[in-house]
Amino acid sequence: MSAERSAGVDRSSNAAGFDPTAPGFFEDPYPHYERLRSQSPTHVDGRGIVFVFRYDDVRNVLIDPQRTSMDRSGALPPRADGTRRAGPPTFPSAVLNCDPPDHKRLRRLLQPAFTQRSLDALEAWMDGELGRLLDRLERTAASNGGVVDLITGLAFPFPFRVVSQIVGMPPGRDTQIRDWAHAIRLASDPIVPRDQVASAVTAYQEINEYVRREVLPWRRANPGDDLLSRLLHAEGEDGLTTEELLDNVGLLYVAGHETTTGLIGNAVLNLLRHREQLERLRAAPDLLPNAIDELNRFDSPVQFAWRYVTADLDVADATLTRGDMAFVCVGSANRDPSQFGASADRLDIDRANASDLVSFGAGLHYCLGANLARREAGLVVRRLFERFPALDLAGDPVRGRSITFRSLEHLPVSLGS
Repeated sequence: MSAERSAGVDRSSNAAGFDPTAPGFFEDPYPHYERLRSQSPTHVDGRGIVFVFRYDDVRNVLIDPQRTSMDRSGALPPRADGTRRAGPPTFPSAVLNCDPPDHKRLRRLLQPAFTQRSLDALEAWMDGELGRLLDRLERTAASNGGVVDLITGLAFPFPFRVVSQIVGMPPGRDTQIRDWAHAIRLASDPIVPRDQVASAVTAYQEINEYVRREVLPWRRANPGDDLLSRLLHAEGEDGLTTEELLDNVGLLYVAGHETTTGLIGNAVLNLLRHREQLERLRAAPDLLPNAIDELNRFDSPVQFAWRYVTADLDVADATLTRGDMAFVCVGSANRDPSQFGASADRLDIDRANASDLVSFGAGLHYCLGANLARREAGLVVRRLFERFPALDLAGDPVRGRSITFRSLEHLPVSLGS
């Protein structure tokens, strides 16, 4: 290793740093990312967290299974007293937080629910469920001056019902599950107050107890053609433990709707704000799959991902060292002109390389439900604008205050006449 490179990441206190408290950050973080890509693309903040902002660097961290890990307890060096560090505060046995060989074993058990064949078989059900939600939106609008909240009326319930159907969860508990998911989501941020960590741990414990005490007995008594039934059959076989079953079901239930809710809300908002792109999509509906990728790239519901560094990892002109925790900025990488050209900050549903986005991750931990999310978002965009061609904004959107996940809490729209 060269002396220049061994100096490593910029760890100086005066380095231009990531600052989510900057005015307007949650409304539009992309100018902040642009400044960091040019001035301080890889740096350490006061807590010792390494932030990475350029496309190539983000992707290199994500795809290197030899030098990065998702398993905190095994990845980071022991403390001075020889004890191991604790793993993630939520879902430690889930596929997201495991490395091989456990990752491969768990992914093999979960993957069949997300194959093209499985999603094709679900298409008619999804279309019917979406139709019922659109009917309900229209009834709500009729009694509310034509205005509805697209998040609570559609962007949340649709992916929630889809993942419930895939996993095989009993009906009900929608509001409670969303509250648990919100608490857990906030603890994924690189900067987390202690009370939010405590709330996430409580939510994790409560969702695990709900699945253990209510869902598993119900599903054992009522087996079906669903993921949970197959996992229960595999319990005790294929090395699947009860803890792994609980963590993976809980993670899918939370993650399976949260990010898709964000994708749908962001996509609809940006089409309404970029009318020329909406009209282009109406004129060329075959562009829909590419448009969903481009909408995801332009304003991703996932803004950050993380890895624990297990061995020295060269990132551009810096070196990440063992023990570093790297937060890679997916939202910045998706707007990097080095990958997406001078128009990276412009929404363009014709973009030739929109599928190069890193919103779904990369490498070993590429999102298991990526194709499901694409299909759900595409179905909503197509059906929503077909049903309500005069759809328009009817007030200011309300954004959540998460750093890692960029999504809307409320999106008031008028369905039009």
